[in-house]
Amino acid sequence: MVNVSSDFDFLTAKQKKVYMVIESFIKSKGIPPTVREIGELVGEKTPGAVQGILNRLEQKGVIKREVGMARSIQLVNNNSQYAPHVYLPKIKKVSQRNVNDLLNIYNIINYVPVPSSLFGEGGDCFIIDCPDNSLLESGIKYNDMLVISRNYELKDGDIVLMLYETHVLLRYYNHHENPDLIVLKADSELLGKEVFNRNEVTIIGKLVGKYTKY
Repeated sequence: MVNVSSDFDFLTAKQKKVYMVIESFIKSKGIPPTVREIGELVGEKTPGAVQGILNRLEQKGVIKREVGMARSIQLVNNNSQYAPHVYLPKIKKVSQRNVNDLLNIYNIINYVPVPSSLFGEGGDCFIIDCPDNSLLESGIKYNDMLVISRNYELKDGDIVLMLYETHVLLRYYNHHENPDLIVLKADSELLGKEVFNRNEVTIIGKLVGKYTKY
């Protein structure tokens, strides 16, 4: 743990205590604490008071947070033992009902820490469990956690997450000579279809990362 007493003499005693609680929580749990959890650990019952301390820590440059995102506190310290990371939302599902609002609070399971060296600020990415086995020969299988970017430019051969009718699928993207059509291929084609009208599918995003167990 960082020696806050010597490294952060510009912090008040209460601010140092909150900082140390945050660092200890991340080290033991692997995720940042919520405001309520910080309050419980430092003996502060008023969420507004905890928010005030966090605001001042952020103003002094020792933490940073993502607006509107739970568990987004990150420590900013050159001496920290933690590699820079971001927290990506892991979602439950994609459906016709939520396709335009995937990150609503009821569809987020939790926030997963990932290296910022791989995904930058991560603001356009989310995580979802692999929805089908159609790219099994390509090494993508059920129980893999997929990182999907919603800010993408597609080229032939990119893997996309798509919604077709009620099916959430992974497919290799390829353009078609007809601009109204799109080619979406799988290793094993269960639908019996590779050429789609653009207006009958929704491309959710582009696959940019994968976490798997061996």
